[in-house]
Amino acid sequence: MNKRIKLSLCFGLICAVLLSMTNFNALCDDLRQNVLRLHIIANSNSALDQELKLKIRDRILEETSGVFLDADSLSAAESKAEEKLLRFSEIANSVIKENGLNYNAEVSLGDCFFETRHYDTFSLPAGNYRSLIIKLGEAKGKNWWCVIFTEICLPAATD
Repeated sequence: MNKRIKLSLCFGLICAVLLSMTNFNALCDDLRQNVLRLHIIANSNSALDQELKLKIRDRILEETSGVFLDADSLSAAESKAEEKLLRFSEIANSVIKENGLNYNAEVSLGDCFFETRHYDTFSLPAGNYRSLIIKLGEAKGKNWWCVIFTEICLPAATD
Protein backbone atom coordinates (compact mmCIF):
# COMPACT_ATOMS: atom_id res chain seq x y z
CA MET A 1 0.00 0.00 0.00
CA ASN A 2 1.25 3.39 -0.74
CA LYS A 3 1.77 6.00 1.94
CA ARG A 4 -1.28 8.06 0.93
CA ILE A 5 -3.68 5.11 1.29
CA LYS A 6 -2.22 4.18 4.69
CA LEU A 7 -2.57 7.77 5.86
CA SER A 8 -6.17 7.89 4.61
CA LEU A 9 -7.01 4.63 6.41
CA CYS A 10 -5.46 5.88 9.66
CA PHE A 11 -7.32 9.17 9.39
CA GLY A 12 -10.59 7.32 8.71
CA LEU A 13 -10.03 5.04 11.71
CA ILE A 14 -9.27 7.99 13.99
CA CYS A 15 -12.42 9.78 12.78
CA ALA A 16 -14.52 6.65 13.36
CA VAL A 17 -13.19 6.23 16.91
CA LEU A 18 -13.75 9.90 17.75
CA LEU A 19 -17.28 9.86 16.35
CA SER A 20 -18.18 6.70 18.27
CA MET A 21 -16.80 8.25 21.47
CA THR A 22 -18.82 11.41 20.87
CA ASN A 23 -21.97 9.32 20.43
CA PHE A 24 -21.16 7.31 23.57
CA ASN A 25 -20.58 10.48 25.60
CA ALA A 26 -23.88 11.91 24.36
CA LEU A 27 -25.69 8.71 25.40
CA CYS A 28 -24.02 8.85 28.84
CA ASP A 29 -25.00 12.50 29.27
CA ASP A 30 -28.56 11.68 28.27
CA LEU A 31 -28.69 8.91 30.87
CA ARG A 32 -27.23 11.13 33.61
CA GLN A 33 -29.81 13.82 32.84
CA ASN A 34 -32.74 11.42 33.15
CA VAL A 35 -31.98 9.55 36.37
CA LEU A 36 -32.61 10.39 40.02
CA ARG A 37 -30.54 8.43 42.51
CA LEU A 38 -31.03 7.73 46.21
CA HIS A 39 -27.74 8.22 48.07
CA ILE A 40 -27.48 7.26 51.75
CA ILE A 41 -24.22 8.02 53.55
CA ALA A 42 -23.60 6.32 56.90
CA ASN A 43 -22.43 8.19 59.98
CA SER A 44 -19.29 6.01 60.13
CA ASN A 45 -17.98 2.64 59.02
CA SER A 46 -18.80 0.95 62.34
CA ALA A 47 -20.91 -2.19 62.01
CA LEU A 48 -23.75 -0.45 63.88
CA ASP A 49 -23.79 2.59 61.57
CA GLN A 50 -23.54 0.44 58.44
CA GLU A 51 -26.42 -1.74 59.63
CA LEU A 52 -28.46 1.36 60.43
CA LYS A 53 -27.84 2.73 56.93
CA LEU A 54 -29.39 -0.43 55.47
CA LYS A 55 -32.36 -0.31 57.85
CA ILE A 56 -33.03 3.26 56.73
CA ARG A 57 -32.70 2.19 53.10
CA ASP A 58 -35.23 -0.60 53.63
CA ARG A 59 -37.73 1.63 55.43
CA ILE A 60 -37.41 4.45 52.86
CA LEU A 61 -37.97 2.03 49.97
CA GLU A 62 -40.83 0.28 51.74
CA GLU A 63 -42.71 3.41 52.77
CA THR A 64 -42.18 5.37 49.58
CA SER A 65 -42.49 2.70 46.91
CA GLY A 66 -44.46 3.98 43.97
CA VAL A 67 -43.82 7.68 44.70
CA PHE A 68 -42.11 8.12 41.33
CA LEU A 69 -44.20 5.72 39.24
CA ASP A 70 -46.21 8.42 37.50
CA ALA A 71 -43.22 10.76 37.03
CA ASP A 72 -42.51 11.10 33.32
CA SER A 73 -39.30 13.14 33.54
CA LEU A 74 -36.43 13.89 35.87
CA SER A 75 -37.93 17.28 36.72
CA ALA A 76 -41.23 15.61 37.67
CA ALA A 77 -39.34 13.08 39.82
CA GLU A 78 -37.39 15.89 41.49
CA SER A 79 -40.63 17.74 42.23
CA LYS A 80 -42.07 14.63 43.85
CA ALA A 81 -38.88 14.14 45.87
CA GLU A 82 -38.96 17.80 46.94
CA GLU A 83 -42.56 17.35 48.13
CA LYS A 84 -41.50 14.31 50.18
CA LEU A 85 -38.23 15.66 51.68
CA LEU A 86 -39.83 16.08 55.10
CA ARG A 87 -41.26 12.56 54.96
CA PHE A 88 -37.87 11.08 53.96
CA SER A 89 -36.31 12.95 56.88
CA GLU A 90 -38.99 11.72 59.31
CA ILE A 91 -38.44 8.12 58.22
CA ALA A 92 -34.66 8.29 58.55
CA ASN A 93 -34.75 10.06 61.92
CA SER A 94 -37.37 7.64 63.22
CA VAL A 95 -35.17 4.64 62.38
CA ILE A 96 -32.18 6.34 64.02
CA LYS A 97 -34.16 6.92 67.24
CA GLU A 98 -35.64 3.38 67.20
CA ASN A 99 -32.07 2.08 67.21
CA GLY A 100 -31.05 4.20 70.20
CA LEU A 101 -28.64 6.53 68.43
CA ASN A 102 -28.46 10.25 69.07
CA TYR A 103 -27.55 11.80 65.75
CA ASN A 104 -29.84 13.09 63.00
CA ALA A 105 -30.36 12.60 59.29
CA GLU A 106 -30.05 15.47 56.83
CA VAL A 107 -32.07 15.03 53.64
CA SER A 108 -31.64 17.12 50.49
CA LEU A 109 -31.70 17.10 46.71
CA GLY A 110 -28.39 17.77 44.99
CA ASP A 111 -25.71 16.54 42.64
CA CYS A 112 -23.38 13.66 43.53
CA PHE A 113 -20.51 12.15 41.61
CA PHE A 114 -20.69 8.38 41.18
CA GLU A 115 -18.14 5.98 39.71
CA THR A 116 -19.17 3.65 36.87
CA ARG A 117 -21.29 0.77 38.13
CA HIS A 118 -21.84 -2.44 36.13
CA TYR A 119 -24.82 -4.74 36.60
CA ASP A 120 -25.77 -7.96 34.82
CA THR A 121 -27.92 -6.25 32.20
CA PHE A 122 -26.79 -2.59 32.22
CA SER A 123 -24.17 -0.11 33.37
CA LEU A 124 -24.37 3.38 34.80
CA PRO A 125 -21.49 5.55 33.60
CA ALA A 126 -19.44 7.63 35.99
CA GLY A 127 -20.49 11.23 36.40
CA ASN A 128 -22.64 13.68 38.31
CA TYR A 129 -26.24 12.66 38.90
CA ARG A 130 -29.18 14.38 40.54
CA SER A 131 -29.70 12.64 43.86
CA LEU A 132 -31.89 12.44 46.90
CA ILE A 133 -29.12 12.58 49.51
CA ILE A 134 -29.54 11.27 53.05
CA LYS A 135 -26.58 12.05 55.29
CA LEU A 136 -26.60 10.22 58.60
CA GLY A 137 -24.86 11.96 61.50
CA GLU A 138 -21.36 13.01 60.43
CA ALA A 139 -21.78 11.22 57.06
CA LYS A 140 -18.22 9.87 57.15
CA GLY A 141 -19.04 6.23 56.44
CA LYS A 142 -19.56 4.10 53.36
CA ASN A 143 -22.54 4.93 51.23
CA TRP A 144 -25.33 3.01 49.57
CA TRP A 145 -27.20 4.14 46.48
CA CYS A 146 -29.69 3.07 43.85
CA VAL A 147 -31.81 4.63 41.12
CA ILE A 148 -35.24 5.78 42.29
CA PHE A 149 -36.29 7.29 38.97
CA THR A 150 -36.72 5.31 36.87
CA GLU A 151 -37.33 2.92 39.71
CA ILE A 152 -34.79 0.10 39.95
CA CYS A 153 -34.04 0.33 43.68
CA LEU A 154 -36.03 -2.63 44.88
CA PRO A 155 -34.15 -5.22 42.81
CA ALA A 156 -30.84 -3.60 43.79
CA ALA A 157 -31.78 -3.47 47.48
CA THR A 158 -32.69 -7.16 47.66
CA ASP A 159 -29.42 -8.47 46.18
